[in-house]
Amino acid sequence: MKTALRIVVISIILFFSLKISPYGYLIKGVKGAYFDGHTSAHIYDRKHFSQREIPSLNPQPFQYAEEKWSLNTQTREVLEGFDTRGLVVLKDHKVVLEEYWEDHNAQTISNSFSVAKSIITLLVQIAIQDGYIGSWDEPITQYIPEYKIPEGVSIPTLRHFSTMTAGMQIKEDYKNPFSKTAKLYYHDDVAEVALSTPPGKFEAGTEWEYQSACTQMLGIALTRAVSESISSYANRELFTKLGFETDATWHLDHEGGIELAFSSLNAATLDFAKIGEFALNHGKVGEFEVVDSTFLSMATQGFKSPRYGHGYWIYPETQGKIYGSRGMLGQIIMVVPEHNLVVARTGQTSGPKWIEDFNQVEKTLLEQVNEWTNN
Repeated sequence: MKTALRIVVISIILFFSLKISPYGYLIKGVKGAYFDGHTSAHIYDRKHFSQREIPSLNPQPFQYAEEKWSLNTQTREVLEGFDTRGLVVLKDHKVVLEEYWEDHNAQTISNSFSVAKSIITLLVQIAIQDGYIGSWDEPITQYIPEYKIPEGVSIPTLRHFSTMTAGMQIKEDYKNPFSKTAKLYYHDDVAEVALSTPPGKFEAGTEWEYQSACTQMLGIALTRAVSESISSYANRELFTKLGFETDATWHLDHEGGIELAFSSLNAATLDFAKIGEFALNHGKVGEFEVVDSTFLSMATQGFKSPRYGHGYWIYPETQGKIYGSRGMLGQIIMVVPEHNLVVARTGQTSGPKWIEDFNQVEKTLLEQVNEWTNN
């Protein structure tokens, strides 16, 4: 009994010591991961965060093709082995495959992780078209004047933050709980974390380095430019026009705070597929152009990396150009223009690395796409 009491007392002391330390944000991390049986953030962790509601205001269900596609045995084994929860495939604007696993279903919303980066880029482009932002080549300090630029360092532009070429002094690290990447995710003031990360690691626009803090800076600039939350602007200017079918949410840093712009739109797999369909349709909803098709074409071309453009990843060539949005644990929106095809996958793991930054789940899906389109 004394031993149990001693453990409880020590645990309480450690809890309060951590709470008043610079690493107090880890308490949320422990609750959001270990208390749920995970070792890091996971796709259903939204209950541990404040969220902003994004209601479905104009649901537009997909049409379903008469001919249904299926997964081959090997693809199914890999996808199930890496804990896939939702898979939607569109061909010629119709659903040809829709499948869910475990408790996930068509209305289940889950964490996009870095898929949100493509969405933030789309929203900034819309804000430019709406006149809230002058251009992609405006300096970040036009919208965040308090951002400290070290002496002798060039001021990065909005374009540099979208293309991951801003040169922020940070290293992307998902495994170290004491890293700034973890702090960005779990801290209760994400703006403070981002703004305390100056540029200068390299000359802006000269090199590529994937940094989630870049998208957070872009999100802060966006919300200040449009004078409303990212969720509100996104819903009015994008999600409602796309016809999101299920209410969504977006993680906030604290109650009433700002969105984790680099991550954590919680939406249904079908609605993630709508984002891919939108890109496939050159930024149009029907015949109405929501995002300038010229910009979208540029955004899906490599900038300072052949694998990354403006918020979009470009896949290694397998059968023509394939691009998309990607998030931790294998959140995928894959766009295959040559075959008028979109693949949206949500899941709990992505598998080991396949090539460069890409993973085994993506390799398997690319092989399955190749099989479908060659039959």
